Amino acid sequence: MNFQTISLTASRYSETAGHLGQTALAAYNANLFMLEIFAVLVSAIFITGTIIIIIKTGWLSIRVDRVRDVILKTDMPKKHAKEAWATVQKHFFSGNPSDLKMSIVEADNMLNDALRYAGIRGTNLGERLKNIKRSQMPNLEDIWDAHKLRNEIAHETNFVLKRDTAEHALETYNVALKNLGVFDIEKKQPTEPEPPSPATS
Repeated sequence: MNFQTISLTASRYSETAGHLGQTALAAYNANLFMLEIFAVLVSAIFITGTIIIIIKTGWLSIRVDRVRDVILKTDMPKKHAKEAWATVQKHFFSGNPSDLKMSIVEADNMLNDALRYAGIRGTNLGERLKNIKRSQMPNLEDIWDAHKLRNEIAHETNFVLKRDTAEHALETYNVALKNLGVFDIEKKQPTEPEPPSPATS
């Protein structure tokens, strides 16, 4: 094979490659509109799926409550907490053993939600309590006892809950929620000193 033959062969390969490149470019340009439509459809499906997940999980409402409470300084979560605590008290005073147990479970859920709002990491109350320091929650040991009581109620079908035990646990949850700022701590109004009684002769 001489130099002329090699040059001719290379020229043919070059022409073929150029022709293939032009064909591929023409095919791309011809289908560009369809590709754009496909990309728009994929984006729309992704956005729709994201919106559905946000609605079903309540992610947006949780963030709205936190923004209102932390940034706008409103009392939206406090309003929800007061309503929930009223339900806890209703169950406690009903006199029904099942309602008595339910009051502990609901109070435990309230504390878990409060810690979640406060940014304490964990998937449940037990994990969140492990991430709390004693300085952050003065009655931490009592909270652990109340949470263990809640677990006994949840996992033991025939568990008998005494009223005084439930009352102590609810007071523990109440103090914890006040320490977190969920409930306003009641301040005693100063009383004026009584005037001295007149001296008797």
